[in-house]
Amino acid sequence: MQNYEVVNFQHAGEDYEIRVISDGETVTIKAFTNGEPANGYVYQINLMTAFDLKKLIGMDAIKNFIKLAEDDVRKNRWKKFLAALEQTNHK
Repeated sequence: MQNYEVVNFQHAGEDYEIRVISDGETVTIKAFTNGEPANGYVYQINLMTAFDLKKLIGMDAIKNFIKLAEDDVRKNRWKKFLAALEQTNHK
């Protein structure tokens, strides 16, 4: 796998990066902090599908996934998910 793009940003005093990685067939988008995954979310799309979406309807799926991965961090979605899961397991 090879890094295709890295988007850096800061949130709550921490440095984060969104890595866009490709193996030639699939693009994987994931947030990292300090070299470790920032959460459990991973977004993937087949390159052909991404190309078709852009060509046919003008949708940049990779850019959308990058924004979603950053929003996951900024909105603490993973922590909220784990908290909800913990509550469900205690019922």
